Amino acid sequence: TDAYDKKDASHKKIKKAIEEGDGLPDMCHTSAVDKAIKKAGFELLESRDVALDENPGGITWYQPLTPSWNVLSQRFQFTGFGMWLTTNLLWVLEKCRLAPAGTSKVQTMLQQGGIGCAQGGITGTFTPMYLIVARKPFDAAPAKGSAKKGGRARASR
Repeated sequence: TDAYDKKDASHKKIKKAIEEGDGLPDMCHTSAVDKAIKKAGFELLESRDVALDENPGGITWYQPLTPSWNVLSQRFQFTGFGMWLTTNLLWVLEKCRLAPAGTSKVQTMLQQGGIGCAQGGITGTFTPMYLIVARKPFDAAPAKGSAKKGGRARASR
């Protein structure tokens, strides 16, 4: 989001965790996304962070990614002990050939992405729900070589 400050070390750490843990390319500010949509020739009708809308259940989008000591909750894996336990149990399953090789490494990578997303949500520097509604302007001329309105493009003989 635009709350991200590239000079803030904690913001940079959060961004890196999200990008690496979720396999994303370099993320940008939401305002940069709006500018890119307009630069591409689209008419921007609406853009907003849907994560800021009131949630009927009252639970934030990032709460399932925050630690909890309830061992029956998937949130347990985000505690220090839960991360250690999950990683080592998967490693044992790999050694017994009950899980594919590399499963524990992938799980660790995805956990880091989840932790980064949660921290990004808490600090307001990341949103997974940025909504953009745009349309191609009606007066846009068709691209050179494209089919005319309602017709098909034909190869010349």
